[in-house]
Amino acid sequence: MLGARRAAPLLAALVLLSCGKKGDPSPPLPRGPRAVSDLSVEQAGGEAVLTFSYPDRLLTGASLTDLASIEVYRVVGASPAITQPARALAPSGPRTDEAPVATARREAMAVRQAEESFYKEAKLVAALPAASLGEHSLGASVIYRDDLLPLLEKGTTVPTLAYAVVSTRREGERSPLSNLVTLAPEVPPRAPVLGDVTAEEGRICLEWTPPEEDLLGRPTSPGGYFVYRRRLPQEEYERPVNASPVTGASFVDTTVAYGSSYMYTVRATIAGKPRLEGPPAAEAGIVYNDVYPPAAPPRLDALSEADVVRLVWDASPSPDVVGYLVFRAEGDSPPVPLTRTPVADTFFTDSSVPPGRRYRYTVRAVDGAGNLGPASAEAVAEPF
Repeated sequence: MLGARRAAPLLAALVLLSCGKKGDPSPPLPRGPRAVSDLSVEQAGGEAVLTFSYPDRLLTGASLTDLASIEVYRVVGASPAITQPARALAPSGPRTDEAPVATARREAMAVRQAEESFYKEAKLVAALPAASLGEHSLGASVIYRDDLLPLLEKGTTVPTLAYAVVSTRREGERSPLSNLVTLAPEVPPRAPVLGDVTAEEGRICLEWTPPEEDLLGRPTSPGGYFVYRRRLPQEEYERPVNASPVTGASFVDTTVAYGSSYMYTVRATIAGKPRLEGPPAAEAGIVYNDVYPPAAPPRLDALSEADVVRLVWDASPSPDVVGYLVFRAEGDSPPVPLTRTPVADTFFTDSSVPPGRRYRYTVRAVDGAGNLGPASAEAVAEPF
């Protein structure tokens, strides 16, 4: 019994020693941002448009509050080692160890191998600082546009492109690669040759020569054209003037304003794919001033009374008329103005007419630019 009591402290010490034995050290907690998982890409004209959600979480699940930048990577002519899913890079064949830890280790190794393959071929095409992401954002999404035209203009074949993005923190911690997306670009037509831009009353007319080749020098027939316009001193073109492509080689712009200077360009589209446009034509500009006189009043009546003549006329159909000048002629003499400044009304009373004489009246419209329109038909009056 005494021996048992003496052995108890020894057993307790052995238990404590066995409980305190240290195993393998735990890996440090990850500090990088969570990888973007919803990256997508589509071609719009000569651009690859990348869209993904704004990074806002760390790998630990905590909020990402110190985002420094987002890096955009591109591979031109991506190899199968890059374009195949990362899970295909995991070891194949029969497995004897199906423990969860081993499975996670294999998956991590496959992801790491996929990232290494990507970085070997990838080129950094943009580093978007966090401070400027507002320029690339639409709601909660980040949008980046990669210009494809320099790539298409260089080669004789169309390369497959692969994209991925990486988020970085201010202290340099990086996220894993995002999901990988690929794009096989279409080859749009070359630029049209824009001809003269001519002005007419209420419209500007454009004509151009269609391109006969695409950007790789192959014969092509464009599906249509978009016309772009900017008003000086505006520097950038916005949406096209025409909502859908025009199929001919001319366009009439009726949404212009007098007193403005305009620059125009035209882009050809791929047949059946109106969103895929080629490079813009060389610009052509025009100063659009109002040099067009308003139309004459279609009817003028002269009503004679004892010592006055009352004139009434129909308004000019021109929309920019600001008033009218009234003219009177006596006998064979030329007409002289009765009003020194335009009258806004469509009637006028001439009270400076001695009776017994014959007078010829005309009315001419005046527009906001000071253009004087042609004379109306004559109206004759003889005060009695």
